[in-house]
Amino acid sequence: MIKQDIFDQMPSHPMAHASTLTELPDGDLLCAFYAGAYETAPDQAIFVARARKHGDGKYEWEELRKLIDTPQKADGNPVLFTSPDGTVWLFFVTLQGTGWTSSLLYAAKSSDGGRTWSEPQLLSAVQGTMPRTKPLVLRDGAWLLPLYDELRWKPIFWRSEDEGQTWKEFVVQTRVRLIQPAVVELSNGKLLAYCRSTAGRIFRLVSEDGGQHCSSPEPTNLPNPNSAVDLARLSDGGLVLAFNDSVDKRTPLSIAYSPDESEHWTVIRDLEVGEGEFSYPCLLVTSDGSIHCVYTYRRKTIRHVVFDKTWLCGG
Repeated sequence: MIKQDIFDQMPSHPMAHASTLTELPDGDLLCAFYAGAYETAPDQAIFVARARKHGDGKYEWEELRKLIDTPQKADGNPVLFTSPDGTVWLFFVTLQGTGWTSSLLYAAKSSDGGRTWSEPQLLSAVQGTMPRTKPLVLRDGAWLLPLYDELRWKPIFWRSEDEGQTWKEFVVQTRVRLIQPAVVELSNGKLLAYCRSTAGRIFRLVSEDGGQHCSSPEPTNLPNPNSAVDLARLSDGGLVLAFNDSVDKRTPLSIAYSPDESEHWTVIRDLEVGEGEFSYPCLLVTSDGSIHCVYTYRRKTIRHVVFDKTWLCGG
């Protein structure tokens, strides 16, 4: 396992949170996150950093670049997505007031690997519709963008049949307060989503029609301190889950492994332990089979970890 901080804490923007990671067409990594004086501060902006892999397996992170900075408004919850044609998308929100429920959803695109970007376009005028977890390209060719309703605390799935030009919205009806669904497509074509909750447990949803309808939410036996989780599927069908192994604290930050799609989490290993906040993980399986996780480190920086299945299994 290789672990490193992407940057040193910024005096101008001391609070950093909610990172996202994607692999670019040339194999580089692109990470985005938001930072400011405090969460939802008017100076809160979205920053990006790029990394190139060296022969020793380590990544060298370039200097941060401020990408989105709406004057006197907080920008947040970036989600990066590299589409099949190589276009890099950035989904994010901009607060219209002082809280997340006032957010509006935007997207910007890059056709040159994140070096230059289009002007952000408004995707939804409904306040409180927010992204957190990575989109998927489904086996039927549709794109699935996981979202959630910050006001009513419900998972939302957007589907696009035309590569992001238009979207159809499907809201998960649930009495349980759930947000931030992390989704994988299983070998049988079903979608499996793990969600943040206020009930002390991660909840799971299953969709058999690409996110248009979902099963009733069920609690798993894995704890959740009302914080984000992420889920990834390996090429051999194994599942990897990043989560806080606690019902009331955002520590430790742990990785669970299921060797198949049965969700039998046979191994749980800690990335971070001790006091402090280690939260909002984002998992990425790159083209070489490596598993990456970026996450909030004590709200001061974003930490990047690379590991493989040997480490997952206890090696």
